[in-house]
Amino acid sequence: MTHTAPVTRSNAARRGSRGSRARTALAALALLAALAPAALAAPAAGTHEQALIKLSGQYSVLLTRHRPDLAERYQLLLPRVPFVALDAASLPAHERTLRAMLDQAQALPASPAADSLRARLTAELADCAPGGALRTDALLWLDIVAAAARVPLTAGKLSACTRSHHAAQQLVRLPEALRGAAVLTSGHAPDPVAFESRISAVEHLLRRELPERTGACMETRRRAEFVEADSLAAASLAKFRRWVLPRH
Repeated sequence: MTHTAPVTRSNAARRGSRGSRARTALAALALLAALAPAALAAPAAGTHEQALIKLSGQYSVLLTRHRPDLAERYQLLLPRVPFVALDAASLPAHERTLRAMLDQAQALPASPAADSLRARLTAELADCAPGGALRTDALLWLDIVAAAARVPLTAGKLSACTRSHHAAQQLVRLPEALRGAAVLTSGHAPDPVAFESRISAVEHLLRRELPERTGACMETRRRAEFVEADSLAAASLAKFRRWVLPRH
């Protein structure tokens, strides 16, 4: 019987094979190391898009809360976000928030949406600055409180009494907003004719439009809540007129 000798690999061959695999692994690691910085420095387009969507959402909340006039203009109103008026104490923190958001927006690549967000943030920062509109323009504050009062009217399908309740919650915040506005704009009297025209429009909103839009609610408690809040807001307009135009 003929015996076939087993086939074996020499020690040198085995060492050569292991060396080849090691060189391949090292080459792969070197390639990954070379690609990693580029991947970190240039995130995927989807990452930029997600960052823009997140930042835009945060901006919508911020506008609805503090600048409903701008949220209304840009069609970014979020009806469930309550109005919180800025004043001399809170304005610096608001400005810092805007600046941080602008820094994030500046890091995004150019696009119509990103460019628009950067422009809006820059303009709003100018409003906050010394000599800016929030500190000098009483007419702007009338636009702000009017927009805040209209926010509940933009909500979707709500029952009449739920809408009335939301409207009352916004209205009770207007007197404090106007007191803060009078302090911020002190020393910057507006044109009397323009002021009277603007404040008359807000009075019409409070006295006629809002009651008509919320009048379908038949719950006594909700109706009383709205009437009280609306009356206080209207009375605060008269005080604002005296504060801003003391000779009138």
